Amino acid sequence: MTTGMTTGALGESEIAALRRLLDRQAITDCIHRYARGLDRRDEELIRSAYHADAIEDHGAYIGEVDGLVEYLFRVHERFSGDQRHVTTSNVEIDGDTAHAESYFVSAIPIDAAEKLVLTAGRYIDRLERRDGEWRILRRVVVLEWHASAKGGTVEPKVHIGPRLDRDDISYDRPLDVTREHH
Repeated sequence: MTTGMTTGALGESEIAALRRLLDRQAITDCIHRYARGLDRRDEELIRSAYHADAIEDHGAYIGEVDGLVEYLFRVHERFSGDQRHVTTSNVEIDGDTAHAESYFVSAIPIDAAEKLVLTAGRYIDRLERRDGEWRILRRVVVLEWHASAKGGTVEPKVHIGPRLDRDDISYDRPLDVTREHH
């Protein structure tokens, strides 16, 4: 008897495993969209990570997505930039519902980059797949630790600096290498 693997056709268990992998990647992509959206101050990208009826507990803010975006932009407007690094993600999928726990570390330069604020924590998410798309329905942000360190600045004459909008080089399509990015 031959199996699906030897004939080139996928069996039911391989198809189910592939579905789980595709779902897990879509969930991870959703969580990363939020992080990139906040780092680039891209409201549309942040909103694309949430269902319209999502609720988040972000510590000082608990509520719907409209208020969350307003809160995040207000808090981060005094920063010259920041980076979120989403690391370990644990994802449990049950049909069209998933629960994820994703660890993050963020670095935020303040005081003209003389100081860095470092935070680490976890995003605890309940996600739903609606119309074939995974998005966050409920989120609780758990802050594990907070520290500060002596900062440093990027020398714009040597490196391309970040932008906190869609003019950042990461949005360029197709990407080209020119000195016009300054």
